[in-house]
Amino acid sequence: MKHTFEITPRVIAHLGEDLIKNENIALVELVKNSYDAQASFCEVEFTFEGEFLSKITVTDDGTGMDLETIENVWLVIGTDNKKKQLQQNSKGRLPLGEKGIGRLGVHKLGKKILVQTHKLGHPEVSIDIDWTKLENATTITDFPIQVVEQQYSSLSTNHGTKITITDLKGTWDRRKLRCVYSDLVSLNSPFTQRTDSFSVNVKANTNVFEDLPPIEDILKISMYRAHCVIDGDELQDFHYTFAPWNSLDNIQGREVQTLDEDDKYLKRRVDIASSRNRNKVILEHFNLADYHIGKITLDFYIFEKDTAVFSFMDMEKTILNNYLRENSGVRVYRDGVRVYNYGEKDTDWLSLDYNRLRRAGENLSNNIVIGSVSVSRKDSEDLKEKTNREGFIENEAYFAFVDAVTYTLDLITRFRNTDKRRLITVYKKDKRVIEPVLSDLNSAVEIIKEKVQDDKVREDILLYLNRVNDQYVEVRDVLIRSANAGLNLGGIIHDMEKQVDALLSCINNDNFESVKSIAHDLEHIISGYTIFLKKSVIKTTDVSSIVSAVLDNNRFRFTDHRIKVYSNRNTTSFSAKMSKTESIGALTNLIDNSIYWVSQSRQTERKIYVFITEQFEDYISVVVCDNGCGFKMPPEQALRPFITGKPLNTGMGLGLHIAHEVMQAMKGKLLILDENEIDLPDTAKKYQINKAIVALCFPKA
Repeated sequence: MKHTFEITPRVIAHLGEDLIKNENIALVELVKNSYDAQASFCEVEFTFEGEFLSKITVTDDGTGMDLETIENVWLVIGTDNKKKQLQQNSKGRLPLGEKGIGRLGVHKLGKKILVQTHKLGHPEVSIDIDWTKLENATTITDFPIQVVEQQYSSLSTNHGTKITITDLKGTWDRRKLRCVYSDLVSLNSPFTQRTDSFSVNVKANTNVFEDLPPIEDILKISMYRAHCVIDGDELQDFHYTFAPWNSLDNIQGREVQTLDEDDKYLKRRVDIASSRNRNKVILEHFNLADYHIGKITLDFYIFEKDTAVFSFMDMEKTILNNYLRENSGVRVYRDGVRVYNYGEKDTDWLSLDYNRLRRAGENLSNNIVIGSVSVSRKDSEDLKEKTNREGFIENEAYFAFVDAVTYTLDLITRFRNTDKRRLITVYKKDKRVIEPVLSDLNSAVEIIKEKVQDDKVREDILLYLNRVNDQYVEVRDVLIRSANAGLNLGGIIHDMEKQVDALLSCINNDNFESVKSIAHDLEHIISGYTIFLKKSVIKTTDVSSIVSAVLDNNRFRFTDHRIKVYSNRNTTSFSAKMSKTESIGALTNLIDNSIYWVSQSRQTERKIYVFITEQFEDYISVVVCDNGCGFKMPPEQALRPFITGKPLNTGMGLGLHIAHEVMQAMKGKLLILDENEIDLPDTAKKYQINKAIVALCFPKA
């Protein structure tokens, strides 16, 4: 016997409300339908009754639909009508949609839909959909759609479509509305010149969208800018600009329009198996002409937020920070219309944030970039959009596309880093904070050369100091790069600073015999710390034992600074995967920071709370919080090396950075939190031990 599939009304819900991720995407799909209908504009209006959003209206001046189109196309789920018409229409556009289900996304927005559409030369048609009836329908015939053909027109134009959505779903607060606004406005690329006219207008009958700065004002603040076209395997029309603000008059801008021969051709990283089964990373050239992707146009605007220069900016900091918080990232546009959801906070499609964690300070992060990657619909047929409208299908062409953009952005970042280092060198008030040990050693070398007259003594001292310099650089680089000895790096810096201070004192007093002895001691210190370069073993460890070790080691410091310490270490029993030595070092760094900031605060009762929790999924976390001054810089800056919030440059700015690196190496993470992101113990809440909250998250055993 032969049978056929039966379709239940639940399929409509799955293809609409369940398939579409959020309201943003649902509205974007409706706007894209307006684009495909050859509209010159699409207006999205949010109507409030008092403080509550009552309806959403989407209006365009597209071709509209007649009764036959509605019956044979619009009401047919999954029609390939657009796919069959994959050719330019009268406005030179190719359709953005081809699955035939995008209109079902309106189900995500509200329970009642009224569609009014008018095709030139035909009567206007009204479609009334009540999605609540879908819940009780057992067959498709139980879910009737009311379609009425009427002689009069209710639209302001003689052709087009108006969709009114009421009985809205979800909670529409101010933050969500402004996020939707940003997504809709960003549908049109602000960087490319369009061959046709299509604008997206968003409005409301309240002031919910006021005080949002136009993107043109924001882009003027960007300090690093770049434009490039990728064609085949080559970067063409490359133009990089360093444009410091007018207030930064001590540094000159620059432009780069000519690339070296090696830089202009695309390359990507490839892992290959070498001898003895060891993986090796090589760079290989590749060509986009091997895929149907076409030319790629890139525009990047990169912002400078370093504290050394941020105060020179003409725009209010909060305006820029708020805008970048909601709108930063690298977005993809097809024929000038955005492909969702590239550029969203949860889509690090170019691995910018991931790579920045691996090499902080040298790589870009999404939160300081506004970027556009544009392709042609006609030439990019190998880039196929997913059915749920969340980006492209990850096929071979897509990965080549990502590799091409990644290579170009890496090149731009190299130019930016050169100018950033120039900028910070000029405007950072105290250069010594960058490399204090090496700065002092170099000063000592210059003084020795000037003041020591005895050639033999001078040669001996310089030999020791040069050897110390080289060994320190080697140890420092390995420790920071591998993040295997956070606490020990702090120890080596502390010990060496004391010895270097003694060295300078002896030099100033012409005590050259002691100088020679101290130089020998410096070399001995470096040699002693090389033991910590060995790779540690990660294994299942009792987390309480780590906390106990650190608190016990610091008990005299707590007493000296009159700090009350709370902990649940004796009432919990959790195991996690970690290296014991590195974990103790990372936690010690956090405790050291808390002791410092609690002692510096004006609190009469100094308190630190260290507790173990499993609040974060897949992790056992050790959380350190205190009632000190709290963080004086954004978390992303606090984790950078040699950046410190301590006054008068008394801090090295290495503790959090190295602790972060250690956690990454152990496949864990370091989180800087506020009290709304974690459930603090009752005692911490009672005594407001919530000013600085840092969590070391170890993978569960």
